[in-house]
Amino acid sequence: MRILLVVAAVAAMAFQGRIREDFENYKMHAIPALMYHSIGTVPEGWSPDLCVPPAAFEEHLKYLKEQGFNVITAPQAMILLKSRQNVMNTVILTFDDGYEDNYTIAFPLLKKYGFLGNFYIVGKDVGLVTNQVGVIRYMDFSQLKEMHRQGMEIGSHTMSHDPLTTMKPNFVPWEIYQPLNLFYEKMGFWISGIAFPNGAYNDSVITEIRKYVKYEYGFSGQPGCNTLKTVTETPFELRRAGVYDMGRGSEDVGKVLRKCYIYGYLEEKGVPVRWIDKGRQFLQKVSF
Repeated sequence: MRILLVVAAVAAMAFQGRIREDFENYKMHAIPALMYHSIGTVPEGWSPDLCVPPAAFEEHLKYLKEQGFNVITAPQAMILLKSRQNVMNTVILTFDDGYEDNYTIAFPLLKKYGFLGNFYIVGKDVGLVTNQVGVIRYMDFSQLKEMHRQGMEIGSHTMSHDPLTTMKPNFVPWEIYQPLNLFYEKMGFWISGIAFPNGAYNDSVITEIRKYVKYEYGFSGQPGCNTLKTVTETPFELRRAGVYDMGRGSEDVGKVLRKCYIYGYLEEKGVPVRWIDKGRQFLQKVSF
C-alpha cells in the first residue's frame, strides 16, 4: 500500500509539472557510484559480468567527460556532500577485486581523462598469479602504492572475498581489520574504505567495522545515490550499481547512471530499494 501511495504522489507531481524540477534538484545533492571489476576481455570460465573491454570502458569515460561529469574519490564525495555544495554531475568510479588490468588499462585511461578511481583490493590476492581458471593477475603493492601517490583511492575488499554475512562470526573481525594492518605495513598509509564482497552486509558486520576508527565508509550492493543523509547516517551503506558491457558503449553507462538517480530519488520519497524493482513498470512509463 505504501509504495502505491508514493507512486501516486510522484504521479501527481508529474501531472502538475513539478516532477522534473524536483528531480533535477535532487540530482544537485546526490552522487552515484558505479562499480567495475576487470577492464579486459573475458577469460575462459568467467562470468561476462566481471569484465568490461578496454574500448568499451574508454567509451564510458568519453561519455562522462562529454557530459561534464566530475569523477572523484569516495572520501572527496563525502566531503562535498557534508559541505552541502552543488554536486550535479559528480560520480564515483569503483573497481573491485584488484585485477592487474586495473593498473595497466584502467589507471592510464583514468589519468588520460583527468579522472580519479577507487580500487578495493582483496588482501590475500595482492600480487597473485593463478591458473585455476586461466591466468589471472592481480596488482601488487608497488602498483597500488603508485596509484595512491597519483590520487587514486585504495580500499579493502576484505582478506578473502568471502561474503561476510555467511562466514562464521569469529572469522569476520580478521577479514575486516587485517587489511588495515596489511596495507599500512606494505604501503605506508591507512586505508579508510571497504567494499563488501557481493554487496553482502548486515547489522553485525556494520557493528564490527565501527570498532576500527580508521574505517570511514563502506560500499553496499544497493543501487541508488549517495546524499548528505547517506554519508552522515549510514556511511557504511553507501550506494552503487554495477556497469556491464551490453555492447552499447556509452549507452550502457548512461543507463546505469539514470538507474542510480531514479532509484535514489524514489528512495528519498519513501520507497525502500527492495520495493523499487516491483515498480519497474511504473518507472518505464515515467520520463525524467
